[in-house]
Amino acid sequence: MMLKIRIKPMLLLLLLTGMVSGMFSGRLDGQDVIQPLSPRLDNVTIDPGTGFALLRWLPSPSADVGSYVVYTYSGTTASAIDTVRSPYIYEYTHTASAARYRSVTYVVAAIDSSQNISPLSNSLSTVWLSAENDICRGRVTVKWTPYVNQYHPCTGYSLQIAKGGAVTLPGVTLPYTDQEYVFTGYDPDTEYCFYVTATDGGNQLSSSNRACVTTGNEIPPSWIMIGSISVEGGGLAFTATYDPVTTMQNFGLHLYNQGTGGWDETATSAGSSGAVSFVSARADTTVARLYRVAALNSCGVAAAVSSPARNIVLESAVTGTVIKLRWNRPVPGGSESFSVWRDTGNGLHEIASTLTDTLWSDDYALFAAEVSADKVVYRVTAGNSGAPPGTLPYLSSATEVIISENVFIPNAFTPGSNDENALFRPEFSFLPREYDFRIMSRTGALLYRTGDPGEGWDGRHDGKPLPPGVYLWSVRLSTPSGSTVVRSGTVTILP
Repeated sequence: MMLKIRIKPMLLLLLLTGMVSGMFSGRLDGQDVIQPLSPRLDNVTIDPGTGFALLRWLPSPSADVGSYVVYTYSGTTASAIDTVRSPYIYEYTHTASAARYRSVTYVVAAIDSSQNISPLSNSLSTVWLSAENDICRGRVTVKWTPYVNQYHPCTGYSLQIAKGGAVTLPGVTLPYTDQEYVFTGYDPDTEYCFYVTATDGGNQLSSSNRACVTTGNEIPPSWIMIGSISVEGGGLAFTATYDPVTTMQNFGLHLYNQGTGGWDETATSAGSSGAVSFVSARADTTVARLYRVAALNSCGVAAAVSSPARNIVLESAVTGTVIKLRWNRPVPGGSESFSVWRDTGNGLHEIASTLTDTLWSDDYALFAAEVSADKVVYRVTAGNSGAPPGTLPYLSSATEVIISENVFIPNAFTPGSNDENALFRPEFSFLPREYDFRIMSRTGALLYRTGDPGEGWDGRHDGKPLPPGVYLWSVRLSTPSGSTVVRSGTVTILP
């Protein structure tokens, strides 16, 4: 039976409140014309597997009800879809329901033995769910209409996710205020199906239709790792490795933007056989910044990203002859092993290794004789324990310590003593390139001469100690920077 009833708004209000029942309280030709009381629609749900709508209602309180009519309801129009011809059956399955395509509203009415129809019951609508697949961003956005039932209010939703038609993933519990969920981390070229159930804190009230999507067939790498960041040619060079079981071969270098809290793409590069490299010639090497490497899908969107890492910035400070170095860790929270390298004029040489701290000191006085340039250059390397064998280490920026070309000459000494004052010689903050040091008597006789800056005068001439008194000295040398120093003066032999 397909019966459509179009009810004017005012009459609908009267019917729903039962106020028109008095209009039919009289008899017509001896026939009962009193409307039965309305049933109450208690629950409307969908079988996610079939798309059938299932209705349940509480019976009309009237005693002579013989059947019930089930309607779809839209606006002010109720369209009868079937009659349940039993006063004891209070549910109906609508197999031809459009609830798999949209939300459908239902009402029911009771019919008594005199064929009087009750006012329409309260209305309930099915929950309709849609799933939109965003292949470019690797996510599925699931949305659904709210379940509204004044007699059994919804307190939350349970979203069910099935993978490949067989494997059911753990459900997601959501508050009743939510009608949207973004699903990420799916497998490529796989069907995922979704449906949601309204609950009242444990009891299932109403389930939605089932919506399915098939994901894209691009396979992102399961991991990406930055192997090293090196300061080279005034810029930064990056190496990274990734899971070679991927169909994505385009990668982007991202720089963290502190102002926006997001990541800015600074370079792109093609990977090969699980390795990719970048060069950022304009990178600021004086500031430690966070970088990451991202695998880009065919839409140019990051489908997988590495953990962030920083470039190493090395700084130095000088106190007396002590050179203090400090640097930052390249991997946040990492446990890298560091090495310190020094260049005194003939290339970098490793002078400390297996350091776990980011502070280290060097004493210039201990290597001054090795210096053949006007500055000492330091760099730090860091090994990444998780990187594949053969991966280059992180390489810091260089810090330069300018050498002060100072010459200090004492004015007295005590030959034969047991301390450092037993010899007389100039002291340097560098290693002279050319050197000539002489001692003369007050009459100008040459008593001692050496071209070795490491040697000193012990107060003797021809193997014999000279008496205490004042003697003359002169020194001529050239510094690492190329300048010539010529000095002379007197020194006193103390008794």
